[in-house]
Amino acid sequence: MSDREKWAYLAAIPEIDARHPAIVRLAAGCLELGAGDRRRALIIAHAVAGRAIRYQLDTPRTGGEDIAGLTRPPQPDDAIDAWRRGVDDCDAKARLFVALALNLKFKARMAPIWSSTQPDKLEHVFAQVFSGSAWLDVEVTLARAVIGEYPRRIPKEENGKWLET
Repeated sequence: MSDREKWAYLAAIPEIDARHPAIVRLAAGCLELGAGDRRRALIIAHAVAGRAIRYQLDTPRTGGEDIAGLTRPPQPDDAIDAWRRGVDDCDAKARLFVALALNLKFKARMAPIWSSTQPDKLEHVFAQVFSGSAWLDVEVTLARAVIGEYPRRIPKEENGKWLET
């Protein structure tokens, strides 16, 4: 499977994930905690996908790339897989955020970062949400990230590394 094929799947799947009953309930919980305010609920959804799921590459966990419904047969709970496990990588965390944002009635999508030296190499996946008149970047793997910051512009820690969640 090429990274372009992987990206085509990742770009499309949150629309399907958003209909999963557990995602619908989780989004409703974000809205309730946000006292009915969709923007506050979106911030909570960012915390859910970004902070409540610890970042870990797939390879140490599974021995290779693990994308629910793509690299392994589809299962009924693929949409909520990362949430239930509590650990996953950038594409799963972004996938969950986009599905939650769609439930909160925001336009949202997955966003890729392609390698500058290998154009067909997918380096990172993050999310974007449409707010007012612009798409805002939403990084879910870096602890310092806030909605609206491009992943590569988020400040690193003093040791020169990013603090991952």
